Amino acid sequence: MTTDSGPNIDLPAASGEIVREVAVVTPAHPVEQDRETKVVRPKSILALMEYAYSEGGRKLNLARRDLEGLSVDKTQRDNEIEAVRRLAVSDPFLAVPPTLLAALGEHALNSHVVRRILELVLVALASHKIFENKMGGLADPSAKPALTADVVSAAANDITFEALGLQKASEFSASARERMRVNAVTTFSLFRVLRDRWTSEQFINDMKAFVWRAPRQRSATKLAATLANAKNPQALSQLSRYFEVLLHDSERAAAEARSQTNYQKRLAEEAQTLQKTLSAELHAAKAQTADLTAQIAELSRRLSQEQSSRVVDKSHLVDDYETLRTQVVRRLTAQVELLSDGLHALRHGSTSVAEEFVDRALGAIDAEVKRLRNVDGGTQ
Repeated sequence: MTTDSGPNIDLPAASGEIVREVAVVTPAHPVEQDRETKVVRPKSILALMEYAYSEGGRKLNLARRDLEGLSVDKTQRDNEIEAVRRLAVSDPFLAVPPTLLAALGEHALNSHVVRRILELVLVALASHKIFENKMGGLADPSAKPALTADVVSAAANDITFEALGLQKASEFSASARERMRVNAVTTFSLFRVLRDRWTSEQFINDMKAFVWRAPRQRSATKLAATLANAKNPQALSQLSRYFEVLLHDSERAAAEARSQTNYQKRLAEEAQTLQKTLSAELHAAKAQTADLTAQIAELSRRLSQEQSSRVVDKSHLVDDYETLRTQVVRRLTAQVELLSDGLHALRHGSTSVAEEFVDRALGAIDAEVKRLRNVDGGTQ
């Protein structure tokens, strides 16, 4: 989520020679200082900017109520921008912007005053060669490609002493370059937190990647000495709490992952058991299918043979039937003729002749009936 970054402004590069170290700036607009608490009480935004540069990168001793008491004077906008451009020339190693942003972040302010100060920090950054041709990506968080800490760090590593307006390379030592690079990355990341509402994770990821990148100290005594000599236990405490939360979240995520893994393992075991059962059932079903297939093949073969036999039998039965029918018709015809002769003899009074014909016909018919009864399987 991003917030209102204030009105757009034209940010031309600063002119003039940049000196090697932060110059002592005498504030043109005086500020009050509480002698007991040593808290500085600037009366205007311009006085605040002059005080920040007069401290040359030292921690700013500001009270929350005094910062909240400042107001935005639109009539002073041009004067403030011009003053910051002039003051930025005295800060070649960007020592002031991170201390100013840290002071704003320390009090968690969210007001028009903060937006104006962020606007003036943009002016200061636009006056430095590291951010040359990069202000679009810093002024607009939605610009593509996005400006990253990686790009800022690389620009600091590539800058030359001539670009800073120095006369000799010896004036730009490796330690000075590193100090400038750390200030640039810190300023960039703090600006993103204050203006673009970056999360703690985003800020810490940038810082540990490009600022807190000393190799691990494996000696317990040296590590203990380094931590004991740290000037800001509060910062170490916050970092420890952050990584405690991160570790807790990681442990919780790991526990959830283990629980999910165990659950998936149980599901896999159940699936494996079911797979074995189904595999055995499938094997049995395949065996039964093969047996049934063999039975079907055998029955099909026998049916085919039976059908072939029935065709032959039918052909034989038809032949036998025709033969038998012919024989029966012929014999009955003969007996009909005998009966006709017997009837003729009976009509003419030859009873004995008629009886003989009838006896012969009945005998023949009786013999034919017995023969038909003795027929086996349709064959004579």
